[in-house]
Amino acid sequence: MENKRENTTNSSVSELKFGLKSFLTTCGILLGVVIFVGILTFIVPAGEYDKDNQFMLIETSSRLPVWRWITAPFEAILWGEGNFTIIQVIVIILVLGGTFRVLDQTGGLYATVSLVVDKFAKRRFLAIWIITLIMMLLSSCFGLQEQLLILFPLFLSFCKAMNWSKIQAISLVLITTGVGFTVGLFNPLTIGLASTSAGVSILDGFWYRLIIFALLFVVTSLYLVFMAKRDEKRNGNKPIVNEFATLSQEVKDEFKRKTKMIVILFGSALGVIILASAIPFISKLGIGMVLMAVVFVVGSFIIGAKLLGGTKATFKCFFEGVKTLAPSVVVVMLAFSVKYIAEEGKILHTLFYYCHTFLCSQPPYVAVLILYAVILIFEFFIPSASAKAVLLIPLLTLVPIPGLSVNVIILTFLFADGYTNVLFPTCGTLVIGISLAEVSYVEWLKKTGLFQLLLLVISCLFLLLAVYIGL
Repeated sequence: MENKRENTTNSSVSELKFGLKSFLTTCGILLGVVIFVGILTFIVPAGEYDKDNQFMLIETSSRLPVWRWITAPFEAILWGEGNFTIIQVIVIILVLGGTFRVLDQTGGLYATVSLVVDKFAKRRFLAIWIITLIMMLLSSCFGLQEQLLILFPLFLSFCKAMNWSKIQAISLVLITTGVGFTVGLFNPLTIGLASTSAGVSILDGFWYRLIIFALLFVVTSLYLVFMAKRDEKRNGNKPIVNEFATLSQEVKDEFKRKTKMIVILFGSALGVIILASAIPFISKLGIGMVLMAVVFVVGSFIIGAKLLGGTKATFKCFFEGVKTLAPSVVVVMLAFSVKYIAEEGKILHTLFYYCHTFLCSQPPYVAVLILYAVILIFEFFIPSASAKAVLLIPLLTLVPIPGLSVNVIILTFLFADGYTNVLFPTCGTLVIGISLAEVSYVEWLKKTGLFQLLLLVISCLFLLLAVYIGL
């Protein structure tokens, strides 16, 4: 039995690594986007809004030189607008790699998943509904998305035990949080900033968003259950792997002790980011992810010191985990450089001005759908919700659009910013997530395309209904 215990507790289950094929594919797509935006800076007239929100074309003797397309990833990180947020994302991703390497080597991840499998072996689909609700609430109320990538290794291990695919595991993170972002019940990064920028209360239209949340929760849960059943059918309905029931009481107690450590670590990390979002002073500083990274570093070293034999062994293990996710830094820099090139080329305000002028000449039902499409285009180039809220909402609400209330405009913004976080390759959360799962972007679209289309249809119907009832 002692051999059994050793083999079980030392199992490596996290598989947190950056797939080379997915990495190269993603980088290729992002490079293409960078070149496309760079070319647009030579075609689209340069323009900007002045302090009185009046648009004017800018006389320029030259445009953004081609060589700056190459330096843009570095310029954006060093002094681009919002660079501190991107740096935080990079830090938390690298810390994530180190932390899960430590947790994996201690056997803690395996212990945790074994307990979960034992708990839900006969109610595996109920687990999907519970996970979906929790993840949607975290993203919809607190703006958590890239931070929740920390849960992927746990979901991956759980899905492996249930004979579900890696796409199912990453979907439990990306799909659920993307849909949660779409609704934005209290999300400070979307509805919070948008409401403040428009001069309205965050509670305006809350009842309507709550109805949408309930419907999308059901739709998303049913879709993820469908994916799980499809995986089981493809795998020939293999029996669920649950070794926990066969272990001795001593090993079970050890598993519970390790699981308790991980639950405390995860609970502390999520608690910190929630408090950082809820406390105005800390929220304004924008250091939530930094605080969460500190919790993970300290927690992983405490756990490693107890279970790996000391801080030296823990540091070595942690550093190995950091190296596995180092390529993610390149992806994040490329994604962020797209926005930087568009800003430096002075084309964002010009594109917006022409679109806004066109919207005002359309019937309300047509205008809201066109506005939706316009914000979707902006989302492709500017994945940051806060950046779009600060840029677009004041402009959209500056001059009234006939038939569209401020609440409808904000709802349109929420929809366009939400599920597209798991659709467009310029979103760092998506590209990092699918790379962790070793899933190509093309494969991701094939597997989730119909669901993305369904979300698009539902969101359009809710927008038209909002215009009809005068939300």
